Amino acid sequence: MDYFLFLMYKVFKFIVLLLPKFLMKVFLNSLAYLIYFFNKEHKGYARANLDLVYGDSISNLRKKEIIKNSYKNLVYNLYEFIENPTLNLEQLEDKITVVNEEIILDAIENNRKIILVSAHYGNWEYITSYISLKYKPTTMVGRKMNNKYFNDDMEKKRNKHNSQMLLKAESARGLMRALKNGRIIGLATDQHIISHKGVTIKFLGHNAIQVDSTARLAIKLDAVIIPVFFEMNNFRQYTIRFCDMIEPKECKNENKIQEITQKEADSMSKQILEKPDLWFWQHRRFKEYYNEIYTK
Repeated sequence: MDYFLFLMYKVFKFIVLLLPKFLMKVFLNSLAYLIYFFNKEHKGYARANLDLVYGDSISNLRKKEIIKNSYKNLVYNLYEFIENPTLNLEQLEDKITVVNEEIILDAIENNRKIILVSAHYGNWEYITSYISLKYKPTTMVGRKMNNKYFNDDMEKKRNKHNSQMLLKAESARGLMRALKNGRIIGLATDQHIISHKGVTIKFLGHNAIQVDSTARLAIKLDAVIIPVFFEMNNFRQYTIRFCDMIEPKECKNENKIQEITQKEADSMSKQILEKPDLWFWQHRRFKEYYNEIYTK
């Protein structure tokens, strides 16, 4: 069964790369609507998150629009995951506008160890393609897929553009080694984790648990943390936005890990609230403190 599903994926990939771009956009928009229509469980999680974060400050119609656009962004992300490994840097640059590039260039020029933090927002997969080709090789952390064939294919894709993927079980030592070897490491740290693996922070105005490994690595190895977000403007058009770096040496609180992790969460919250349609609202981000909103 695993191999059959993988073959179906290969056929889908062939169709995706063969279709003219204007037809591809229509196909993806239709696919996003179908997923939105049938995926009731995760659509419910998204609505619960929006109700918690916004309350009555935005209309039900706007909340519905955000959820629909979130599914569209997710489907576009899948397309980019298929297309990007076939492109070189020049072709990728045709799809990208970079904002605040001086932030990462300054860190590279000063030979700083760099940790990129992002969210499941826009097309976060660009860390494994554009960032690794344009600036320096990158190392990411990912979950091993249950299907061996999908897992092998994903690993090949992510490793193609000077990027390395670590499994969560081996990530601690691997990330430390990557930083010491001059690689940029990148993590999306916005999903729910169990409480003993992170710290409590304010995220989108509410309590949540956030992984603190990036703060610990930054302190231990004197690395800078740079929040980065990959905004989808339209089909195959993205803005990569680097935000002000977080410098551990400038943190004054007694609990530096807490302070750094909160600054990461603040950067993500600001970006999400500015353009909420691009975040993956469908996961149970606030499960630790507000689990009841997902069981209604």
